[in-house]
Amino acid sequence: MTNQLLIQPELHLRDGRTVRSIGDAIALLREHEARPGVDARDEVLHRLERARTDDERREAVDLFLGWAEELDLLMPPPEITRQHG
Repeated sequence: MTNQLLIQPELHLRDGRTVRSIGDAIALLREHEARPGVDARDEVLHRLERARTDDERREAVDLFLGWAEELDLLMPPPEITRQHG
């Protein structure tokens, strides 16, 4: 099932949650209220839900990653934190 496909490496959110699968990403997107003209939440959500091929899934996850970065939802990866901290 598409929603159970893993996202590697997993994404750590500033609120303490971890996004490990496309299903996790979809759940996070559904929690966020759309801000018309401000972000691409709906487009990202629909791309994740409709992705059928590996290429479509990769593209959808990349869009999700860009959206999450734009909203500053992600923690830096642990290895980057250790190197600079």
